[in-house]
Amino acid sequence: MTHPQRHLAFRARRYHTRRGVTFLEAMLASVLLAMVASTLAGGVSFMSQSQRRMDQRLGAAELANRLILQHIDDRDSLPDRSLPIEYDIDLYRWSIEEAPVEFVFDNMQDDTDDGIGSGANLSRIKLIKIRVWLGAESGGSRSYTTEVPNCEITRLIDPLAFNNPDSLKTLLEQPGGIERLFESMMEDLGG
Repeated sequence: MTHPQRHLAFRARRYHTRRGVTFLEAMLASVLLAMVASTLAGGVSFMSQSQRRMDQRLGAAELANRLILQHIDDRDSLPDRSLPIEYDIDLYRWSIEEAPVEFVFDNMQDDTDDGIGSGANLSRIKLIKIRVWLGAESGGSRSYTTEVPNCEITRLIDPLAFNNPDSLKTLLEQPGGIERLFESMMEDLGG
């Protein structure tokens, strides 16, 4: 063989001996890539759903806080409980419970005074419990359950102890507000 022919034969052998990717290796790489992609997609989907649930729980907490403040300031302005409340893109349901509170004190001394100037009357303290949960219209429940995003706020309130001057002003400016204030005061005095 002459020199150029030997060079071509060597070059042909070199290309012939070079190993390429087989069909089986290409399929295996594709399967591995698909597995990694599905794992990543599942992780992103889980994180997205988890964030959505946390946003819904935060919405329930925000509504519960607003409702308890609204109850303290003006009970009559609370929304209708039979209708859902819209917050962001979700609809929420809510309930309220009000109960008297009984205080029990250890080592209580028997006072002989007539109650005038003796401080706050603890019998008027009420326990208010507001529950807010994701409504059935938004994928939640029609009644309260801990299985859906929810929030429960419990607060002790004194109906005659106004948190701010605006609360008293709002009560007095409402029709029948002065009468309600006097009724509350008479209940406190036991009349």
